[in-house]
Amino acid sequence: MKRHRLTLALLLLLGFSSCKKTLDERFLSPKRQYDLAVEGGYNTRISTQSIRLTKPALTVDGQPTPISKAVVSMNDGKSEMIFKESATAGLYTSTSNNEPNYNGAYKLKVVYNGQTYTAVDTLRQVVNIVDDFLPLSTSLLPDGTYGGTIPKHTFGYLNPNKWMISYKDIPQWNPGKFDQSKYYSYTHFLGSPNSLYPLNNLKRDFVLGKDDYLYIYKISLSERYAKYLYDVFMETDWNGLFSAVPVNATGNITGNAQGYFYAIDVDAGRYKASEL
Repeated sequence: MKRHRLTLALLLLLGFSSCKKTLDERFLSPKRQYDLAVEGGYNTRISTQSIRLTKPALTVDGQPTPISKAVVSMNDGKSEMIFKESATAGLYTSTSNNEPNYNGAYKLKVVYNGQTYTAVDTLRQVVNIVDDFLPLSTSLLPDGTYGGTIPKHTFGYLNPNKWMISYKDIPQWNPGKFDQSKYYSYTHFLGSPNSLYPLNNLKRDFVLGKDDYLYIYKISLSERYAKYLYDVFMETDWNGLFSAVPVNATGNITGNAQGYFYAIDVDAGRYKASEL
């Protein structure tokens, strides 16, 4: 009888382990494996244009790996720009000498591993920064310094925009640096997602002296790019327990690829904390 019970226990343990392994593989394995991911695009602020290509990670704790030896080009409606891989693996750069092609199409082409991937975005001209509509709030503190709050998301603007507000240790905007997304804030023309996620926690606070400077960059978004970002935030920033039905954020890269190739216009301003 004891031997029978031991055998039964071992069979149950093996069965549970097998079931657990099957469940782990089902839930942890990605439903879709992409060939590559595209980041970056065209900007009007500086002549250097940057595109980063990576192989997406397949595990939760994995890291994307850079893709080298791809052929990358971009057409601005006037000429073709050929990108070269920089000293940083997976980062491709080129120089644009043409005037911005506002309301025109910018087309990306990537050839890698025998496959061709393309993307198109429209360059929308940014509405210059207006001091009365800055996406931040400031107040004078008792010690003579200025405290401020920068919400990550603000709704109800006439045009969608991406912003970067730099000061002190917060670096100034650089389209070739792909680790700056944590500093971005957004103004949306669409309304609030009506989620129970605590949006008021998505903010950045600062304290500056009256003569300290803030550098503010206002970045235009095409209608499709704005919609893509909104969908991304539905899955990330606004994904609460009772949030909206999950969406699938689909970029503009053809083929088995993910990401979004953009064309953006940029306005910039410098302000003293005491001027805000």
